[in-house]
Amino acid sequence: MEIANLGLAAAFLLGLAHTLEPCEDKAVVSLFVFWATKKLVHAIGLVVLYGLGMALVDTVMGFILSYVGVHWLEAIKTPLELTAGAITLVFGVLMLRGGGLVHIGHHHGEAVADTSPKLTRWYTILGLGMVRGLPPCPIEVAVLIWAASIGNVWLGTATVFVFGLGTTIGLIPLGLVMGSLTSVISKTRYERFVPTIAAILMIGLGLFLMLAPIVGIEI
Repeated sequence: MEIANLGLAAAFLLGLAHTLEPCEDKAVVSLFVFWATKKLVHAIGLVVLYGLGMALVDTVMGFILSYVGVHWLEAIKTPLELTAGAITLVFGVLMLRGGGLVHIGHHHGEAVADTSPKLTRWYTILGLGMVRGLPPCPIEVAVLIWAASIGNVWLGTATVFVFGLGTTIGLIPLGLVMGSLTSVISKTRYERFVPTIAAILMIGLGLFLMLAPIVGIEI
């Protein structure tokens, strides 16, 4: 049992480290929701929901792979990448077009945000987190293989869940950093460019996820 506890603790620490992995769009989502909501508690809640969405999908994959074997991972990896890439691309396009997200108006000569953010409702961000959890990145692949090799379905599933929990908790300080950044940007004339930049980054991520398996890039 002590060895199992050490394994779970290691999975949690890996989850925290996963927050800093550059292949994910966590920073983009954090920047986006903080800019769109302008409310600290609400934005932190959305960032946590995004993390929980990823954790949920990772846990389900951990259970399946612990049960049927890790050899299925290669078979499903490419379809998951293509699906996640397509949905991420659509989300980015909606952000770029406005899509009822955030409209910039002017009040006494200053840019102001009309925040009626359809794309920042809790279920949208949770769903985006689930979509982004579909294509496993290198750290997630390592954790999934580790979980499947344990030989115990429930312990393997718990290992992936704790990993996802670590990632979710790690998103909170990342979100606070991005919140501070948006606060600084909001005091400048460049605020109106934030949603466009976030949308372009999201579109780029979606295209990368879709093209990577085609050109043979390992994610």
